[in-house]
Amino acid sequence: MEKKRILIAEDNAINQKVALLLLQKYEQTIDIADNGRIAVEKFLSHEYDLVLMDLHMPELDGFEATLKIREIEEKENREKKVKIFAMTASSISDESERCYQVGMNGYLTKPFKPEEVMNALS
Repeated sequence: MEKKRILIAEDNAINQKVALLLLQKYEQTIDIADNGRIAVEKFLSHEYDLVLMDLHMPELDGFEATLKIREIEEKENREKKVKIFAMTASSISDESERCYQVGMNGYLTKPFKPEEVMNALS
């Protein structure tokens, strides 16, 4: 698999470390954002193949951050849209529907399996 750049937007340090350890074995380039505002800032300065977006974060939650990223892509007429997958411990169906409504491509329930992330990249 070719090297991809992944952004993990997650405010919990333990969840960050778990996601990082799971994905490091695939030798991908991984950045971490501690909240939704930082995720949007990182998106502005790097080109990502995938964003793993926690839904419940301070400053900007995952829904708001996704909307901002999609607005930026639209404003800049980007042909290639970044894949954004929600990461949440919740399995509430209303929440998954909202993920798609704001422009996310998929939904991963924590703890996710590395194969699920690799499938998201392909």
